[in-house]
Amino acid sequence: MRHPRTSWSWLMVVFLAWGCADAGAGDDDAASEDDDSTADDDAGTDDDTTFPDDDAGTPDDDATDDDSSSPDDDTGAPDDDTGTPDDDTGTPDDDTGTPDDDTGTPDDDTGAPDDDATPPDDDTGAPDDDSSPPDDDTTPPPPPEVVRFAALGDTGEGNTDQYLVSEVMKSVCDTRGCDFVLLLGDNIYDSGVDSPTDPDWDSLFELPYAAFDIPFYPVLGNHDYGGEGIGWELWKGQYEVDHTDYSPIWTMPDIYHTFTAGPAAFFALDTTQAFWWLAEGQKSDVQSWISASTATWKFAFGHHPYLSNGPHGDAGNYEGLWFLPIVNGEGVQDLLDDVVCGQVDLYLCGHDHSRQFLTETCDDTMLIVSGAGAKNTDLEGSHAVEFESEVEGFFWFEVVGNEMTIATYDKNGLLEYEGLRTK
Repeated sequence: MRHPRTSWSWLMVVFLAWGCADAGAGDDDAASEDDDSTADDDAGTDDDTTFPDDDAGTPDDDATDDDSSSPDDDTGAPDDDTGTPDDDTGTPDDDTGTPDDDTGTPDDDTGAPDDDATPPDDDTGAPDDDSSPPDDDTTPPPPPEVVRFAALGDTGEGNTDQYLVSEVMKSVCDTRGCDFVLLLGDNIYDSGVDSPTDPDWDSLFELPYAAFDIPFYPVLGNHDYGGEGIGWELWKGQYEVDHTDYSPIWTMPDIYHTFTAGPAAFFALDTTQAFWWLAEGQKSDVQSWISASTATWKFAFGHHPYLSNGPHGDAGNYEGLWFLPIVNGEGVQDLLDDVVCGQVDLYLCGHDHSRQFLTETCDDTMLIVSGAGAKNTDLEGSHAVEFESEVEGFFWFEVVGNEMTIATYDKNGLLEYEGLRTK
């Protein structure tokens, strides 16, 4: 009878040993067994072997709760952030450096938190604190380039009207801004100068514009080349180039040249040389300059007009003398046809002593005559115009990005025209 009692004792030992086989933690899961070395508080399944499952709605299926710093407290999506807790209730936290406090979209900024309640933060450098549009700008755009300048010609008289126009131009430049002035030829009446330091410089240029401290960029007219305006003393042009060394504002690097300012490139032409059919080298140089320029706007300026309602008239038919070679201006027409028409946005000139903004163009190149810097002549032609006036004055321009404002003032300070052109 003692042997059966011994058998029941061994059965009790085996039963107790089997009941204590789970040495890690108790199983409080109503549906499945506990395979975690820590307590299972999930109503589903606990397959995490390291950390407790503290998510009441979804299983913890990550072997280490995939967050080395904090538990998975997201009730809607897994926590894939290795550095900070996921406090987003709608989408996963994919930011490795900062918490996701956006309740609607994921935080995809690796450098700063996303505090925008609606769109994603797609700026990698700074937080998005805009409540409506996405922050997709890492650096504000630079302001558009700007250049402002005045243009006038046939100035070199030293008379009252030259001073009046100068005073109004200085006032406009002070108020609206000027970076420089374009002088459109016939800078020294009646026959140019005899040296870079000729006394006429003071009375006909330096004193009338003494109030200015900005560059004046001149071109040469027929009177600058002497001969009482015939323009055949061609050596005189160099005197005006050389005066650059003796003046604080006169800026003439050569008888034709180019420079760039802001969004615009400028091409200074010697149309008097072209008048005598001496412009082949100039033509080649200017064509290459224009072709190489990447400026938004391109301006050419010279003395002689392509089209004009003044008494000199149109190139190729100056003074109505179409039948007289040279005098008719066919050489000027040839230069402008080849290097200006359709190649630049605007051609500025003088020669006729009036102000004209012509409606007609030269292969889409706008044409302006501004030769009323000191005296005036009649308007006799019939070309359609945006504006024209026989009263002395000047044009003023402002170029900002792809927009150009064109304005013209008379010698009394009256703004007579203002318009806008856009590229």
